[in-house]
Amino acid sequence: MELVLKAAAVAFIGSLFCLVLRKYVPEVALLLGIVTGGSVLLIMVGTWEQVQMGLDMLMSYTGLDESLTTPILKVTVIAVLTKLTSQICRDAGEGTVAVCCELAGTLGALAAAMPLLERIMDLIAGLIA
Repeated sequence: MELVLKAAAVAFIGSLFCLVLRKYVPEVALLLGIVTGGSVLLIMVGTWEQVQMGLDMLMSYTGLDESLTTPILKVTVIAVLTKLTSQICRDAGEGTVAVCCELAGTLGALAAAMPLLERIMDLIAGLIA
């Protein structure tokens, strides 16, 4: 909870500075926005270990192996990075590049999900046969 409050405070203050700077020096405001976003992510990096421990515990309860959960984590990371990248491009006024980033992220997510889809198809084929 404390980390979320710190991240929210950094985001709020950084956003206010960006709002003021955008009128006068838009390039600096863009850079400040990127730095602010990176700072928020760095603050929250510590929570990744808690998420990983929780996932490991859930996997041990359900008996699922990593081949089922790894693609889900990969797709989640790809989605977050795609969203961040495309928004930065939009803030820089590059809407076309943002759309291309989103398309690339979609293709990357599909590629990362293929092992999971293959396992599902194998399961369905096993039930039918």
